[in-house]
Amino acid sequence: MRLGNTVNNLSPGEPLQIGHYRVLSRLGRGGMGTVYLGQAPDGQRVAIKVINPEYTQHEQFRMRFRREADAARRVRRFCTAAVLDAALDGEQLYVVTEFVPGPNLEEAVRSDGPLRGSSLDALAVGVATALTAIHGAGIVHRDLKPSNVLLSPVGPRVIDFGIARALDTLSGVTGTGEVIGTPRYMAPEVLRGEPVSPACDVFSWGCLVAFAASGRAPFGGEALHAVLYQVLNTEPVLEGLEPGLRELVGYAMDKDPGRRPTAQQLLDHMVGRSAAPEQAAHSVQTVWQQSPPTPHTTAQWTESAPAGSPGSTVPAGPAGPAAHPGHTVPGAAPTRPGYAPPAGPPAHTVPAAHLGQTGQTGPLGQADRHGQTGPASARPQGDTRASGPGPRHGAPAASVRRKKLIAGAVVAAVVAVAGGVGGYVALRSGGPPDDLSLLYQDDFIQSGTGWSGGGYDPATVKYGYAPEGYYAVDVTGDDPVHRETAPVPFVVAPPATPDPSATPTPVIPDRLLLGVSLGVRNGSSGVGESGLFCRGDDDYKATRYEFLVDTTGKARIRRTVKSAGGDLGEPVQLDLPKGEPVRLQAECSGSGEGVRLTMWVNGEQTHSLLDSSPLPAGEVGMIARVGEKSGAVLKASFDNFTMHGPASAKKP
Repeated sequence: MRLGNTVNNLSPGEPLQIGHYRVLSRLGRGGMGTVYLGQAPDGQRVAIKVINPEYTQHEQFRMRFRREADAARRVRRFCTAAVLDAALDGEQLYVVTEFVPGPNLEEAVRSDGPLRGSSLDALAVGVATALTAIHGAGIVHRDLKPSNVLLSPVGPRVIDFGIARALDTLSGVTGTGEVIGTPRYMAPEVLRGEPVSPACDVFSWGCLVAFAASGRAPFGGEALHAVLYQVLNTEPVLEGLEPGLRELVGYAMDKDPGRRPTAQQLLDHMVGRSAAPEQAAHSVQTVWQQSPPTPHTTAQWTESAPAGSPGSTVPAGPAGPAAHPGHTVPGAAPTRPGYAPPAGPPAHTVPAAHLGQTGQTGPLGQADRHGQTGPASARPQGDTRASGPGPRHGAPAASVRRKKLIAGAVVAAVVAVAGGVGGYVALRSGGPPDDLSLLYQDDFIQSGTGWSGGGYDPATVKYGYAPEGYYAVDVTGDDPVHRETAPVPFVVAPPATPDPSATPTPVIPDRLLLGVSLGVRNGSSGVGESGLFCRGDDDYKATRYEFLVDTTGKARIRRTVKSAGGDLGEPVQLDLPKGEPVRLQAECSGSGEGVRLTMWVNGEQTHSLLDSSPLPAGEVGMIARVGEKSGAVLKASFDNFTMHGPASAKKP
């Protein structure tokens, strides 16, 4: 759809007012609903996506739509169309985003031809930047494709992120048998019905960049079965890409999700070093405005454009072969051993001394007033971000020029403070890692999934599954702490005498990324806190690491041994939106040096520290607390609990 269209094309029966917004025109229709151009009371133009009625009649869809819309509102505004408002109750569900003038990528390429040079580079970096922001909020886009990237005057903007997950409750298929999504831009594991992860978006990023460079989707075929066969079994056709970018796109489109780079690694590789999304977004805007897209049109591209729009909904049908399995397609990506970033930075990046004023650094390990730091060697122990694969020797000069595109976005804000347990490090650039596999998840829509308590009743049962689709916990000064162990399918340690006839249960891995959405319900008063814990042992007195956010917006990490302990590092005061849930993520990563504990709130890192006297492996879960014998009351809600870890942890 072209979001620059402002013609009043409304049909009889279409709304003239949606909530507080006056409807100006219809922008387009898609698998989930209709998008309108609207005007807010203050005159701001907005895009309003109204969900189709056949979905809103399903209560589980509505519950998941509500949490996904809430999560989308937490995504930082880096190369995305910000979510401004949402109607999460009532008969009509809709999401309001900022209006982005300009065509989408599909329209632009089909009208004017493929992108080239710095325009293509800016697109690739901009979309990767958007994915780091989206993944940092705990969301998977799930439907990244050319029609969901808008080419605005200030750079590419990604839209429609996360909302498609609500269709999981309907098995992703409409009542008419149509697959919701665009198969030629979907990862193989999604087509096979496997769990969705951020790696799916990375695959779609590769497909999208390949389309922008050539005007063709990397997997051909007109019928659904032909497209499915190509995505599942053949290598993509990558044309119009410079060697360095072509290699990175090839890695992103590996059939095995575990071998793909993360969105942050894509960004790091294209920038040259660890890149903060805000710096990358600023640089993309600068390049985009200095050198707007200059598509390159060729008669060959115009004549051979594939039939069918990449953004269309394709009727479902059986999968089957569309080409001889042994046929080699000219221009196809080469077979590769998988993505393995080198230890050092890419050899063709621009030295920091060439970055200008905003790239200058202070003393090693200290940030200057621009938030810049010393070289990558100053990263703290446990920082697992990689710079991405370097080019093959002899890469052409064009590849080197491409690397200079976003050189000014290099940032690795590291502030090391000695003292306390291990070393306290604040790493406020960079979101949670997205190179881990989903090991366990519960969104509490269904009760009886292994957590203690049954149905929550505020009058008689102080914890349990709430009818609204979250886990509720009430604590007071008389009963000040409630700890809820997650029923994950892992054991803390293997049995001393294992039964040789039994299937072994996997042991909980040393590296974990936990996540949960926290809320404070009506009836709360005073100061309380809620969050996550790892390495827990509450046999008699509590031993665990706690990651906590209190009702005043203060975040802290706490270590307790037999119920005695205290904060690790200084608490951080956050400016959190009032009355909205927050997404808390916590990483517990063991190594020979100890255990690194890192905490993010709404995708922003608040703490990272190393405990050189680590607690032993233990349970994980959720916790709520108020002061003992205080008059405080905390009615906490927990939603969408997740646990990520190494893919190998799934195997006993």
